[in-house]
Amino acid sequence: MWNRLLRYTLGVLLIVALIIGINFIDDHFTVEVPDPSEAVRVVAIGDSLTFGSGDPERTGYIGRVQQGMTTAIGQQVIVNRYGIRGYRSDQIMVHIQDVEAKQKISQANYIFLFIGTNDFIQAARRDLNSINPNEMEEKRVLFQENLTQLIAQIRQDNQFAPLVLIGMYDPYTDFVNHDQLNEILGKWNQVTKGMVNEFPKTYYVSTIDLFLDKEKKRYFKDVIHPNPAGYQIIANRVMNELRRNALVN
Repeated sequence: MWNRLLRYTLGVLLIVALIIGINFIDDHFTVEVPDPSEAVRVVAIGDSLTFGSGDPERTGYIGRVQQGMTTAIGQQVIVNRYGIRGYRSDQIMVHIQDVEAKQKISQANYIFLFIGTNDFIQAARRDLNSINPNEMEEKRVLFQENLTQLIAQIRQDNQFAPLVLIGMYDPYTDFVNHDQLNEILGKWNQVTKGMVNEFPKTYYVSTIDLFLDKEKKRYFKDVIHPNPAGYQIIANRVMNELRRNALVN
């Protein structure tokens, strides 16, 4: 009888000890789930480069910037991506007018806009080997008008978030008329850069030089779209500019 009582008492004590141990582990080692209401919210707007074309995982530049910002800020970063392959600036303007997009833009802590490549290619009538400088200049003026309206529309929905404008890079290094293309591309990028003076809390990231001294096949999936290594180079430049402008630590 006494042996049975002793075994029962020891069993009860063991159960109590296990419960205390489990509670101790819960109190000291439970991983807290981030509260979405405290997350940093990012909206990325653009074309196939925002979509992530060329990257099998579709992480693109903005997914890599998201990772960098998470580390720099020390908070959860949520990205809402509005990137449509083949879209020009005027088409993007229509795309982000729906209720959901406007709401996400209004709630954003940061906004990224990477646009212009399709405007540039279509202005050249998709024949970059033989372009008309006068026609490219006329279309550059149209791009400026469209970009001004697009940014004004974004600012109507959100006046306070930093708006980061990413200039076009130069993927045309293997074209015989590369010097001409690079010069015209630089003029188009001046349109985007000039928006910094037109709108408050707007920042410009230059990327035109990123691939000029690099072997193209190592950083591109096709003629235009970067591969993961290429997107990482763009993301690094963006993060450097965010730090330089004290937008992240």
